[in-house]
Amino acid sequence: MERRFSYLAALLVTLTPGLIQQAHFATPESALTFFLFGSLLFIIKFLKQSRILFLVLASVFLGLALGVKVSSVVFLLPILAGTIVKFFRKPFHLILFIIASFAITIATFAIVAPYVFLDFPAFRSNLEYEGSLAIGKIPVFYTRQFIDTLPVLFQFEKILPYALGPGILLFGTLGFIYLLILSIKNKNLNILLIIISFLSLFILNAFLFAKWTRFIAPTFPFFAIFAAFFLNKLYARNRFVSNLLTIVLLVATFLWTTAFFSIYLRPDVRITASNWIEKNFPENSTILVEGGNMIDIPLKGNFKRIGFDFYNLEADAQTRSKIATGLEETDYFLIQSRRVFMNHQRLPTLYPKTASFYNSLFDNKLGFEQVQEFHSYPMLELGNFKLEIPDETAEETWSVFDHPVIRIFKKTKQLSKENYEKLFEN
Repeated sequence: MERRFSYLAALLVTLTPGLIQQAHFATPESALTFFLFGSLLFIIKFLKQSRILFLVLASVFLGLALGVKVSSVVFLLPILAGTIVKFFRKPFHLILFIIASFAITIATFAIVAPYVFLDFPAFRSNLEYEGSLAIGKIPVFYTRQFIDTLPVLFQFEKILPYALGPGILLFGTLGFIYLLILSIKNKNLNILLIIISFLSLFILNAFLFAKWTRFIAPTFPFFAIFAAFFLNKLYARNRFVSNLLTIVLLVATFLWTTAFFSIYLRPDVRITASNWIEKNFPENSTILVEGGNMIDIPLKGNFKRIGFDFYNLEADAQTRSKIATGLEETDYFLIQSRRVFMNHQRLPTLYPKTASFYNSLFDNKLGFEQVQEFHSYPMLELGNFKLEIPDETAEETWSVFDHPVIRIFKKTKQLSKENYEKLFEN
């Protein structure tokens, strides 16, 4: 790939909203991505220059990645593939260097994560628990958004359009398809190694039950590389078209990243909503809120705030009774994000009582009327021009953690506890 297109790939990575958000959240995926790509870089250099030092560095970087997240063990695949390709005709050297690479990786892992080995039972217990969550063996409320979702389709519908933006997603996908065809046709080992690296990360996480955005965050830079590679190959055939599409890609990416970053240039929506509540709610008002969100609002003010776990509404009669009492006593009801209502309305067969409750709320059958909504969608603004891009239906960790939609309902009709309890039994 020509140097100019390498710079293009680097620029696209810096503009990728999904990577910006992961850095904002300070998730381990930021460091993980760096170490994984360091490992990939050195294994490619090893194939090109045959220097053992590069194989050692690739193993060290993989060990560092394991120290961040043990699931990166799948990245052994590109190292093994590179080693096999290099020493395919030398079985003794192949076995020797595979063992050496593995030993270096484990040694590095032990240095950066010593407590994995010093307290292995605790590590194993935590690994089993997290693994059970990831595959859906242990049901928890914050994974209900993944029930009855299709692998890959979910990522391409709920994650990638937002985390990458339409430009990188489109050109990156085209680039991947082109690379795949090229690697098969020309048997290009370097390209094949990049594809193996991408698929080892994407396929594993795409087919998990829990499909959080951060799980596939390390694959985001690959889309930028694929996009740049596609435009680079196109440049050799038609410079004008390649340059034109490069401009389209850069403009689309810059606009989407600007829109996304506007979220961080405005006050947090929870602060905005809390300030409005403090100014507009009478003192000593009773406010009912859903539990299970990042933080409950209002953040200040002389109010009585009561919260219940609406996730247990379906299975626990006592919870339903408490919520019915709360609805009878409260003056206002706050929906602090889409986490509860959207997931349960989507699955009315599994959660009929919860779905019915929220259907009745939004149909104004509970004696509550929505009086205000606060959101902080990605937005482009220039003078009097303003374009908001609603992203509430994206995967929860993208849309809820830093810019949830908050809906405020005011009681307009008093119903009895018995009325609410009858509703739950419908």
